[in-house]
Amino acid sequence: MDLGLNGHTALVTGASKGIGLAIATRLSQEGAAVVLCARGADELAQAAAQIKSAGGSALAVVCDVSDRSSAEKVLAKVAAAQFGSVDILVNNVGLATSAKLLASTDEQWDAGLDLNFLSAVRFTRQFLPQMVEQRWGRIINVSSISAKLPNPNHLIYGAAKAAMIHFTKVVADSFAADGVRCNCVLPGITRTELVEANTLAAAIATGRTPEAVMARTLARSPIPAGRIGEPAEIADAVCFLASANADWITGVTLPVDGGAIPTVG
Repeated sequence: MDLGLNGHTALVTGASKGIGLAIATRLSQEGAAVVLCARGADELAQAAAQIKSAGGSALAVVCDVSDRSSAEKVLAKVAAAQFGSVDILVNNVGLATSAKLLASTDEQWDAGLDLNFLSAVRFTRQFLPQMVEQRWGRIINVSSISAKLPNPNHLIYGAAKAAMIHFTKVVADSFAADGVRCNCVLPGITRTELVEANTLAAAIATGRTPEAVMARTLARSPIPAGRIGEPAEIADAVCFLASANADWITGVTLPVDGGAIPTVG
């Protein structure tokens, strides 16, 4: 299926590894030029080189999305590189850290909300005007099933990702008439480097195998599909929502979780 992404430029935050790299790679495979943003310069350079070696067009921009001027700086670097007008924005960056309510601090709340939600607000404000001007744009916000499955150990992350859903719908409704589509993807537990590292750490700490740790995790939080997801599966959903085939889809919250969310809607 031709997704009609040739000639488009996509920007993906948190793109040096995991789901972000999978998204950038998939968009490139569909013909989009991709701007990869992340903090780690070495990993980011490797990710861009990987895409280029496969015949894609990639620009690596080192940035910390928690820096409130980061979106403006990225826009300037993309313009300076003459890389094209960004008309697909994937707000993917995110990190869940453990924090319970009574032990949480203002600093943890500020950092968690800034990284996992407000960074998306800033990047959207920066790149949305040019989408409106050309009357075509796609914004895909990567939230999490944590937005719909409250977890007392990750309440800051969950609150930030729930805010992302509300933000998505407001942007979608406000700019649909301008040709901009905004949707939200909710990944379930996915086989990223972080998940594998946490699984290995838990295995070492408990004397179990990584497979036993994952089986225990799935027993506590069952996934009807019977397995965790792969980054490429999240990337496929994002790529479709970025495509011309999704032109009549906006304001949607799409779980990509193997059926893990037990509620209707």
